Amino acid sequence: MGFRRTFFEFKPVSVATAAAMYVWFQGRLSLATFRDWRARGESRPEPVPPAKLRFRVGGTFDEAGYVTSGQAIAQDIQNLCKATGHDFYSYSEVLDFGCGCGRVIQNFRGGNESCNLHATDIDPDLVNWCKANLDGVDWHVNGHQHPLPFADNAFDLVYAVSVFTHLDEEFQHAWLRELRRIARPGATLILSVHGEHILQGLRKLDASYGEEADERGSMFISGPKGRLKFDEFPDFYQTTFHKKKYIYDEWLAYFDIVEYVERGILNYQDAVILRKRSDES
Repeated sequence: MGFRRTFFEFKPVSVATAAAMYVWFQGRLSLATFRDWRARGESRPEPVPPAKLRFRVGGTFDEAGYVTSGQAIAQDIQNLCKATGHDFYSYSEVLDFGCGCGRVIQNFRGGNESCNLHATDIDPDLVNWCKANLDGVDWHVNGHQHPLPFADNAFDLVYAVSVFTHLDEEFQHAWLRELRRIARPGATLILSVHGEHILQGLRKLDASYGEEADERGSMFISGPKGRLKFDEFPDFYQTTFHKKKYIYDEWLAYFDIVEYVERGILNYQDAVILRKRSDES
């Protein structure tokens, strides 16, 4: 998912407001789709998905913004790997968990033949577009629940950008256990979260915002559902915020925490660098 979110996307809204937002979104989608049609046939350095899919994974219809944000996130992933003392291409088996349309992983193609790229997402439309347009990556569709279609101890690097930012606690713990299963002993994992600075920004608009996070360390907010959920992801895929202390209190049950990097992804989402313990199979 992307990061250009309005305050209303982070707040529960009435059905009437959700309906108005849906109509507004459909108008913008129609305009963006028309612009794509007018630009058909233009040469591009890399394939770019249609407007509907761009929004679904990037939160924007803007084609240039989709491309540049993917490039920037890929650079952030490389920088976070370096923070652990590793070059991205020194990993032999890499997984993009929640890959969307390949916005990030496409930037790693062709970097090193010994670095094998794998990607998976719950949305078959996104993955099918990737299979048809982006070679050099082993693409998969996974279910809403574990298991992932991979063997135990399959990967030495796993990253997930804007996935745990949308899951409730039950889903988070289930997927942390599953990522631990497919990660090799000593593997690196990089997971992004909505951190404290985002909550602080929202509190400027509503002083009461984030009280649940203050009490529990995390907060899960449900917005529009069903036909009014215009990103078309499942209803369980909403918005989650984490405090740093919560990550250390809860996620240490699954991995060692190498570093918590505030605003480590696109200078917006926080990045949690994890390592699977070497004594775990």
